[in-house]
Amino acid sequence: MVTTMTIKNFSPYNIVKDALTELRDNEKKVVSGRFGIDTPRKTLSSIGKDLRLSRERVRQIEKEGLAKLSEAIVERQGGYIERIIKLFEKYGGITATHKIPEKFLEAAYQGDPNQFNSMVLIFHLVPNLKKIKKTREIEDSWMLAHISRDDAVRIIDDWVGHLKKIKKPATIEILVDAHPHHQKYEMTFLSELPSISKKLIQTDSGHVGLSTWSEINPRNVRDKIYYVLKKMNRPMHFEEIAKKIHEQKFDRKRVVKATVHNELIADKRFILVGRGIYALREWGYEMGTVADVIKSVLDGNNEGLGVDEIIKEVLKRRVVKKNTILINLKTKSDFVRVGEDRYALSTKS
Repeated sequence: MVTTMTIKNFSPYNIVKDALTELRDNEKKVVSGRFGIDTPRKTLSSIGKDLRLSRERVRQIEKEGLAKLSEAIVERQGGYIERIIKLFEKYGGITATHKIPEKFLEAAYQGDPNQFNSMVLIFHLVPNLKKIKKTREIEDSWMLAHISRDDAVRIIDDWVGHLKKIKKPATIEILVDAHPHHQKYEMTFLSELPSISKKLIQTDSGHVGLSTWSEINPRNVRDKIYYVLKKMNRPMHFEEIAKKIHEQKFDRKRVVKATVHNELIADKRFILVGRGIYALREWGYEMGTVADVIKSVLDGNNEGLGVDEIIKEVLKRRVVKKNTILINLKTKSDFVRVGEDRYALSTKS
């Protein structure tokens, strides 16, 4: 994964806003409406109705306005345009449109739609850049002019086929090793491909999987719970799980603690291992009382086990305090002491 870099002391909105003052009134209204500068984005038809002009005339005005902006921005703001191109090169010459804020804008501007829309407008004006329209395969994206869209799509298809074959996420390096002819491409370029693909998704760890795999791209609450537990790799209280789901920002759907708790109870992939604490059943945890788990540990050990070993094995299967295990061993009739700090199942068990 490429380390994120942005352009410091750069406000696309201020640059565009200043340049728009040089346009005629209709040109300013059309360009602002089309790109969403200080207004929601509008269609040609919508703008045409507002200005009482045909769609074709609006399109012509937009073209004339962009030509003037190109002179006002690209030619006069050469330093910033050069930095945009250099940043594109650092990202392998490619970026998904939805990634523009985090890759090109400073943190203070990343949530501002005017800054985002202004940057998109500037991208439209830069001759070295080309827009890649959204398809069934790739997201709305931008590339340096010399980058091949077809090459990107072919590589993505190769990786999708390989992932379907191995049925598990893989690193970019593993995917490239599986296709030696991909080695001629820069790793920065290859690393960006999952972000423009609709079929691939890259995890925080850098592994790439299919977007249809719920374990890395969860859609419902149960799969989001599984994702969080798998990622944290430890038992968690249901309230903490709900908090982590919110922090992960899978989507805009709000998840409440009660819903998380209900799904944990209903799904057999999860197991209660403490007070409100859940784990993945695949980790080997067991249900039942502490005494039940101790019985499971001692079952088949006729000579018994040492206290330390019993505690170690119980903690692999339940989240419980050591003192609770000791109290159960000393007070429950199911267990009998068979030596110094050694216990076995009693004949009553």
